Amino acid sequence: MGETTAGNRNSCMLHGAVQTIKSIEGAVPIIHSTLGCGVQQYAGVSSLSGGGGSGWTGGLGLPSTNFLERQVVFGGSSRLREQLKNAVKIKEGDFYVVLTGCTPELVGDDVPAMTKELQEQQYKAIHVSTPGFKGSVHNGYTAVVTGILRQFDKLAEPSGSKNGRLVNLFGIIPEQDVFWRGNLKGLKDSLEGIGAAVNVLFGPDADKGEWATLFDAALNVSFSPHSLPICEWLERNAGIPYVHFDGYPVGALQTGEWLRCIGKQLDLEQEAVEAWISLKEQKERHYILHFLDAYYKYGFQKKFALVGESASVLGIARFLTDPLGLLPSLIVLTDDIPEPSRSAIIRQWEEWQPGSEAEIVFESDAKIIEELVLYKEIELLLGSSIERRAAERTGIPFVPVSFPVSDRIVLTKGYAGFDGVFTLLEDLGSGILGADSGHLPYQTGAGSEQNEQGASQKPALSGIEN
Repeated sequence: MGETTAGNRNSCMLHGAVQTIKSIEGAVPIIHSTLGCGVQQYAGVSSLSGGGGSGWTGGLGLPSTNFLERQVVFGGSSRLREQLKNAVKIKEGDFYVVLTGCTPELVGDDVPAMTKELQEQQYKAIHVSTPGFKGSVHNGYTAVVTGILRQFDKLAEPSGSKNGRLVNLFGIIPEQDVFWRGNLKGLKDSLEGIGAAVNVLFGPDADKGEWATLFDAALNVSFSPHSLPICEWLERNAGIPYVHFDGYPVGALQTGEWLRCIGKQLDLEQEAVEAWISLKEQKERHYILHFLDAYYKYGFQKKFALVGESASVLGIARFLTDPLGLLPSLIVLTDDIPEPSRSAIIRQWEEWQPGSEAEIVFESDAKIIEELVLYKEIELLLGSSIERRAAERTGIPFVPVSFPVSDRIVLTKGYAGFDGVFTLLEDLGSGILGADSGHLPYQTGAGSEQNEQGASQKPALSGIEN
């Protein structure tokens, strides 16, 4: 018998494909699947990713064939043909991607033939097989990006002119990384500072035409085990080398290491790279110096646990440990990571933090994660909205840093790169101070001890005793 997972945050392959496609400017996903698959993606993923909305092609406006019993019995090819004809009339886009769900895959509809009919009508269209039973959100991201690359000739003509400074970024999955827009922007800004050109490919900071120049890049950068197959495909078929990192960099130390590696790969001027890194290191020192008063006054050096995707939380965990000086106790990686990559992540962490007592656990079951957190007796918890209950049960500060985040709106916020660390410090500080109302300089009468005449017997200002 199969096992159930409490609080599953990894959804299905189809959902990952939908949220990836709708995050490409000008792309229109068309679902060939049963009634409700699109709604479930919107309600169970997009709306829980920092209040992510429908956009132009997602949510309740997502084109879908709404596969019914009739199509199960007689096949759904004719229904797909009808939906494609209507979708291109209503949803104007640069290209269309037909995504198949579980039931049509089992029925065996000839989706490639229907997509070809659309191509013959001079529409740019491709299809990608994405049945939910084949994997998670992460598999959907991998399948869709690889599918676009394999069928790229149906969408555009590569320019054919190599750009020795161009870098493609892979591994930050739209919406599964709640802060994906801000993270991509932070990485792009950091790279442009050393003279590199960047294809982020997704979101508002992706320049129009980036996908057309993807094959012109000199280097691909992977931040997740789920982007490795994409980079490996491009290396085999387009001759573009890649470098892989366990998570995106957070703060000056990590980003500096990352940029030195990229600069060496692109053969950029070393002095310019070091000058940019030095400038950003000075800026970080300035803000951390001003952060120190609160750090010591309110006891920020806490024993912490961190829960989330490997691409998102490893860099955060490293920054909190060094240079910030917090004490890592538990790191839970919730994405479905292949076994070889798990071993590599543990080895990398041990190289980063030799002698660290932090336990790294690969787990997505919310019940098991909560038990781990309670057992560890930590003082600070960073994770998703699912973990908030564990923080409330133990009365410790909580900071939302991973999917799902259901109680905040996230638009441009991100933690990656040089400047993203300031957002992390703000969120961390706000989470710690917000958990202790004792720091407030003013309190109402209801919050102070009063004598019979109504005069306060103790000053309301925290830390002052008679």
